[in-house]
Amino acid sequence: TNSGGEIENPHKNVGRTIIISLGICVVLYLLVSLAVGANLSIEEIVNAKDYSLAEASRPAFGDYGLWFTVGFAIVATVSGVIASVFAVSRMLAMLTDMNLVPHRHFGMPGSIQKHTLVYTIIIAMLLTVFFDLSRIASLGAIFYIIMDIAIHWGVLRHLRKEVKANAAILITAIILDVIVLGAFLWVKAQSDMLVIWASLVGLALIFAGERIFIHQYQNEES
Repeated sequence: TNSGGEIENPHKNVGRTIIISLGICVVLYLLVSLAVGANLSIEEIVNAKDYSLAEASRPAFGDYGLWFTVGFAIVATVSGVIASVFAVSRMLAMLTDMNLVPHRHFGMPGSIQKHTLVYTIIIAMLLTVFFDLSRIASLGAIFYIIMDIAIHWGVLRHLRKEVKANAAILITAIILDVIVLGAFLWVKAQSDMLVIWASLVGLALIFAGERIFIHQYQNEES
């Protein structure tokens, strides 16, 4: 979706690519789950929760399969991180051009996207210092669902007629997001309150910062 403006006929093809991508991911996840479940018992999966796929390859391919799976996972993780960093930095640059987020050069040369790329990497490094991968994933899930709710609500309130959006679909999406978010927060409240507190602090900083920035920008415009 970050490259929607560069896609031919984006109104049709973006939705199609999202559906196809989700379908491919579902099939791959099912195949991976089947492979792990066929080679490991439940107890073995629990004991090897962080590397269960690699462990599942050992009965079929031995140590070579284990190391191949580990190497493949490293490559996939690194490529995913790089893609995410560039996507986020590009989105931040776009929001900066739209005067929706603040920006400071701090003496750095180059375009805004290069600056946002640096900021994104620094934030990612700070997250890895203070949180493990499971907590980072949990924080990302919480922030993403809240962002999704906010976007759907904004479209429903302000852009529904302009973009010809279906109100029923938007409301359904919001309800489903709220259900998923509530269930996820309930689970985390039972096991890891740090994630919830970190999310609350992060959201408070984001909303407060955005409110101050937009208020100042509107005053400058007027």
